Amino acid sequence: MTGARGLKAVRSWVNALSLTEEVIVVAGVIFFFVGLATSAMLIRIGFLAASSSLIAYVVVTRARENKVGSKEYDTTSSPGDAVEETSSSSKKLVFDDFQDSRKPYKVESAKDSPNPQPLIIHMEKSPMAQPERVPHEPPYDFQVADFFESHEDEANREQGPKAEFSYLVKKVLTVIKEVNFAHTVALFWVNREKNQLVMESFVSDSEHFTTHRRRELGQDLVSQVALNGKPQMLNSLNVASRDEMLPYYDSTETVKTFVGVPIFYSRSSVTQQEPVAVLTVDCRGEDAYGSETLALLGQFTKLISALIQSYTDKYDLLLDSEVLRSITRFREQLKIDFSTHNIVRSLAEEASRLVPWDYISVVVFDESRKSWVVQHVMNRMNDPYVPIMSDVDPHQSIAGSVIQSCIPKIVDNVSGLGIPRFYQAERCDSNGSLLAVPLNSLSRCYGALVVENKDPRTYSDADVKLVQKVSESGSWALEILSLTDVANNFVSLDETTGVATRKYFLERVQEEVQRANDFGSEVSIVMLAIDSMNDHLSRYGRDAFDFVLQNVGHMIKSATRPYDVVGRFDFNRFGMLLVNTTPNEASLWAEKLRKNVASNIINVDGKSFSVTISIGVSGAPAETNDVELLENADRVLKKAVEAGGNVVRVF
Repeated sequence: MTGARGLKAVRSWVNALSLTEEVIVVAGVIFFFVGLATSAMLIRIGFLAASSSLIAYVVVTRARENKVGSKEYDTTSSPGDAVEETSSSSKKLVFDDFQDSRKPYKVESAKDSPNPQPLIIHMEKSPMAQPERVPHEPPYDFQVADFFESHEDEANREQGPKAEFSYLVKKVLTVIKEVNFAHTVALFWVNREKNQLVMESFVSDSEHFTTHRRRELGQDLVSQVALNGKPQMLNSLNVASRDEMLPYYDSTETVKTFVGVPIFYSRSSVTQQEPVAVLTVDCRGEDAYGSETLALLGQFTKLISALIQSYTDKYDLLLDSEVLRSITRFREQLKIDFSTHNIVRSLAEEASRLVPWDYISVVVFDESRKSWVVQHVMNRMNDPYVPIMSDVDPHQSIAGSVIQSCIPKIVDNVSGLGIPRFYQAERCDSNGSLLAVPLNSLSRCYGALVVENKDPRTYSDADVKLVQKVSESGSWALEILSLTDVANNFVSLDETTGVATRKYFLERVQEEVQRANDFGSEVSIVMLAIDSMNDHLSRYGRDAFDFVLQNVGHMIKSATRPYDVVGRFDFNRFGMLLVNTTPNEASLWAEKLRKNVASNIINVDGKSFSVTISIGVSGAPAETNDVELLENADRVLKKAVEAGGNVVRVF
């Protein structure tokens, strides 16, 4: 019993030692046993003395600390808390649990009695007895910029649905990377028509991520997911085949885990079995992902599918609005000048706003040459291309085949097709992609619109549908123009001005020039154009300008003889055939007409104004023909216009 108590006291004493004191005691014990094991007497005495000194130092130090601690405990007692000490007996100390905790504790001493009461110690609450308060962390300072990127988001909205979609996808990929502790997260589109993977966006810690946006479908991991439509997960990538399995790094990356999941999207109610995109996640750690990762990525693919749906709807609305604006601009241009040249020019300009291009050309049929010709060309690169008014081979060319079949055609690489764009001897340096759309109505093909880009595989079926919406307006305009020409062949008077039509005027010029050559008589041609036509159209409108044409036509007919011929040669030009009239006489007559027109006041919708005219006069030399006579008159009319207008020039 006594040994157990002694052992317990030793353990209690050892447990009270500090770390330094324990080290000193252990050193003393070691010195003690080393001294016992040493045979040399002097060395033994030295080790034993050192051992005794170390242990004695610890004992004395511990005794001093206990004494000081006892005194400190006595000094903490308050004057009213004195405890009566007796040498003969001890007093019982009882803690009263029923005291009011809000008041200070008191010390009461019980007297000896037959039923002695226990000594109750009431300890006054001390501030030192309270637990230390842990300082509170400063509250988080809320910043709107930490949760909302208003400026960047608004900027992307202004740039269009494509920029907004790319911005949102980038944010989603960033979240996926952070959640999965990934090395790289990327999204690839699957283009089955061109057998390609097209990179949309990526977030990566690597400096070697590929700079190539397009890549052929192959045997790599991303292509396998795109072709099979099933998730792919590898937890230990082979180092030797890593470059072949991960095509989106330009150099070797220490990636050991890969996960690829397909993204599906379909506008119909039937679920599409072929993925439209592939989401890839990789990590440098081995065996980093499992089935829970696939489940999490499945939720993200649903989110991306919803973004695709939103982007597609917005993009379709944007394209429809852009097509509507193009058609509106096209019709406005035709109101100014309804001619073949203006139709093909406006059609090419509006097509350039809808699809990427480097060259745009329009092929139509030329009645005078009885062949298909390149009527209009737009060349952004300013390098060799087909010239205007070049004849098109209708049988051995891309444009000719589209005209013959009335079916749109897409060529991903022109150099590999083996046939020319327009004709065999053409000089075109571009070997990119080509899009050809026919200009046809229900009963007839009027030509073709050809758009070309230097990059291969640029155009898709969606581009064809987009260009067709605008080309339909051009086709119907050419149809109306053709029907108008047919109707004019059976009408001798112009509906607007009341003078002869162009066809009838040219027939009469041919007859009168032939008669003048046969009988040696004089004949003269006078060409007249109203000055500043575009200014009048923009200021007063088309209806007011038609009234101006009527007014000028009436004045010309009033000034000519019954057997002279007056015709509307063009939209803004009149032609007069003066029979038995020399060039000098014709110039005097033209000068008188010019003054009358300039001094005439025209009133339209409460607006009063006057117009001026430019006139060119040409006589018929001996043995001339009608074509030369008209060309001479047209040439001097252009000189009169270049001189500032309101003048007469004689050939």
